[in-house]
Amino acid sequence: MRRFLLIAAVLAVALLAGLTVATGSTSRLADYFWWIIALSALLMLVLAAVLVRSVVLLMKDSRRGVFGSRIARRLSGMFTLVAVLPGVFLFGISAQFINGTINSWFGNDTQEALERSLNLSKSALNLAVDNAVSNAAPVQIDLISAASLNHDLAETLNKSADLHEFQQLVLYNISSGKIEADLNPHRFAKPSLTAAQHESLQEFGSVRSLENIGGTFYAQGWLSVGFYQNQEYALFFRQAVPADVAQDATLIEAAKVKYATLSYTKKGLQTFFLVTLLVATLMAIFLALVMALYFARRFVAPVLSLAEGAKAVAQGDFSRQSPVLRNDEFGRLTQLFNHMTEQLAIAKAADERNRLQQEAARHYLECVLESLTTGVITLDAQGRLKTFNKAAERILGVSLVPLWGSNWHDWRGASPQQTLLADVFAAIEATAEAAKPVQVEYAAPDDARILLGKATILPEDNDNGVVMVIDDITVLIRAQKEAAWGEVAKRLAHEIRNPLTPIQLAAERLAWKLNDKLDEQHAQILTRSTDTIVKQVAALKEMVEAFRNYARAPSLNFEKHDLNRLVEEVLLLYEGGSCTFSAKFSNMALWISADTTAMRQVLHNLFKNAAEAAQSDERPQVDVAVLQENGQVVLSVCNNGKSFSKEMLHNAFEPYVTDKPTGTGLGLPVVKKIIEEHGGRISLSNLNAGGACVKIALPNMVETYAQQ
Repeated sequence: MRRFLLIAAVLAVALLAGLTVATGSTSRLADYFWWIIALSALLMLVLAAVLVRSVVLLMKDSRRGVFGSRIARRLSGMFTLVAVLPGVFLFGISAQFINGTINSWFGNDTQEALERSLNLSKSALNLAVDNAVSNAAPVQIDLISAASLNHDLAETLNKSADLHEFQQLVLYNISSGKIEADLNPHRFAKPSLTAAQHESLQEFGSVRSLENIGGTFYAQGWLSVGFYQNQEYALFFRQAVPADVAQDATLIEAAKVKYATLSYTKKGLQTFFLVTLLVATLMAIFLALVMALYFARRFVAPVLSLAEGAKAVAQGDFSRQSPVLRNDEFGRLTQLFNHMTEQLAIAKAADERNRLQQEAARHYLECVLESLTTGVITLDAQGRLKTFNKAAERILGVSLVPLWGSNWHDWRGASPQQTLLADVFAAIEATAEAAKPVQVEYAAPDDARILLGKATILPEDNDNGVVMVIDDITVLIRAQKEAAWGEVAKRLAHEIRNPLTPIQLAAERLAWKLNDKLDEQHAQILTRSTDTIVKQVAALKEMVEAFRNYARAPSLNFEKHDLNRLVEEVLLLYEGGSCTFSAKFSNMALWISADTTAMRQVLHNLFKNAAEAAQSDERPQVDVAVLQENGQVVLSVCNNGKSFSKEMLHNAFEPYVTDKPTGTGLGLPVVKKIIEEHGGRISLSNLNAGGACVKIALPNMVETYAQQ
């Protein structure tokens, strides 16, 4: 850019010098004036293109918010005002001066003076013509006298010519159109009388005129001589005008012509000078503007360099070193900035080392937490969820990712599951001041669980947060309960079963012995009493049998069955009832290894319980679905109407826990035990629209064989 400006400045000076010289009409460059104008216009176009490019770049930087662009724009505006305003002012003054000067040259006084001088010269010339006519009059008189006396006119002309100074005297025969005598010592061209001159001669007796021959003015004319021998004659005379009078008239005429020419070209002359002035002004302004923008950008170049460095530092790049462009305050500032970036780079390297160490420690801690089977959850002082491991999500049965960063106090009312989570967190957080953990019953989306939790308050340097440790002890508690109930069932079955048969036999014998010995009224009382004893004994036997089934390990005969077919066969028994059963089977056979009798017992229990729970709805309905999920065969039995109570969700698989008035509380525990004997898993849940759902997941024989 610097080289371009130098070349442009040299070309501009050369063109302006040539234009100044070409303005003079006598200059050798005058003929090349418009060529110089064209070259100047070309240079101005190049400067204008460079100027537009610089302005566009400046505006782009300003729109992008480049640091330093505002300073460059303001400096460019100031330089533009400094360059343009004086140039426009000088151009206006110079244009007015040129117009005033040229107009003064062609004022009315000059034109009037030339007109009067020209009139004076015409008067002098007319006087010379009149003198020539006066000098030719005696010759005319002599010729008229000779014609009246019938003398020879040519001879008379020769005699008369000797007395006067005429450059030419011609005796012209008008009738024949011939020249009778010609005294032409200077050998002028022979005159001829035109028809117009003849008419003027007949009317006025003379015809006069002024003629320039060879640069000399001559007064000439025609004088009538009259008739001679029936022929009409005329005298032509030519006499030189005095030299001083002719010279003055010539100069005045030349001045008049030149003045007229200049007056005619006055507008063009003004345009000529104004174009020269305009080109010079525009070239100077364009060159000044380009140089102003260049120096403005050059002035803010160190600022832009520092801005780029600051931007790199803001983005974390401390290796950027700004070049020192000047040996002034900007250069010193750039050096200080480079020193600062070096110090920041050193600090960043140290911080990066510390960060890597902390990251490694954190990664180690995360690996330890992820490998734990116990759930770990941390909360800040306000109760916001900060961290958790996968075991916590597995134990709670929900994803905690959507809840990350939220306050657990706000979970109540958001959804039923979040409300349950909030209750669990509240119960566990209450143990922060206690020494013992708390056992919490929790209804997961797929099953009821028993959790063991303990909360610990973190030190003050950790924002007084809380860390909660959670473990799922559902299997352990249920195993303990099942073991206890199994032992109770064995002892009750042994202790109760033995006296039941003698009691039943004694009641029957008592009724048989005393029935004929009592009157009718007492016999009826005896019959009702003994029937009651027999029925209750039968009920006790059924209960004891259920206890035995619950306590003993059943002998199962596993065979390959299609669960679709088993469910379809059992559902046939429930057709035509008050409850509507709808079934959705898989398109493919779902093979399981199961005992037919035990599995039918499970299905009957589930369908019967679902139909009884659906009776509370106006349109009782049970939906049965058999499908494959995650490599397992899943059976779901869902009913509308009655849902599971909270106590049932937590304790449904414990003996003697039921929400039915006539239930024994052993159906679901037996079902759970049979499903677990088949290697499966059973879970309970409630539907959002109302109703309950039981889901059983069994191993898929096809998937099992494929894995083996």
